[in-house]
Amino acid sequence: MPIRHEDDYRRKHIASWDAWIEDAILESQERGEFDNLPDAGKPIRLEDTPYAPDMASALRTLKNAGYEPTWMELDRQITRGRDEMAAFLSRSKAYLDAERARILQREAPGPAPAVGPRWRRWLHILRHGTRVDESPVRTLSLADLVLIRARMREQYLERAAAVDKLVVGFHAVLPRNLWHLERLRVPPDRAAKAFDESIPAIS
Repeated sequence: MPIRHEDDYRRKHIASWDAWIEDAILESQERGEFDNLPDAGKPIRLEDTPYAPDMASALRTLKNAGYEPTWMELDRQITRGRDEMAAFLSRSKAYLDAERARILQREAPGPAPAVGPRWRRWLHILRHGTRVDESPVRTLSLADLVLIRARMREQYLERAAAVDKLVVGFHAVLPRNLWHLERLRVPPDRAAKAFDESIPAIS
């Protein structure tokens, strides 16, 4: 006959473990310990994990308890970091392409820009009591774009280094039986090549 040790270390004979567990559940229900539980009355979510089918049950239990292994969180951070790198590269390319086209169009020979009527300048003086600043506005040049591109390249490499650090940490905590989930590293030379191929040097 099974023996259970009470909280005060007393030995208690029980008919079976199944019967004792059922009695404990019924007593807890009577005390209302199962009232107001999260998702009460709703079906249990049985979500499959994309990581390891053989560990699905254990990982699902951990997730329902509000805990996930470190390697799963790192995997999400790596994915988010790679997405941010791609978005940064796309924004940088769009900006530099647009500014380069604007500069080349401005430097192309064409008719001189028309000067606005003088009465608008005098109307501004009457309203605001000051003269309009008619000094030329500083505009970007190709030399400026070269410097901007260089700074963008530095920022991209910094982002790549941060993601690569996450990948190294991910590999360090990834269970050995999940080696097939290893992520591709992002070393500086690979990141620099990706940037230069997407955004060639400005000339």
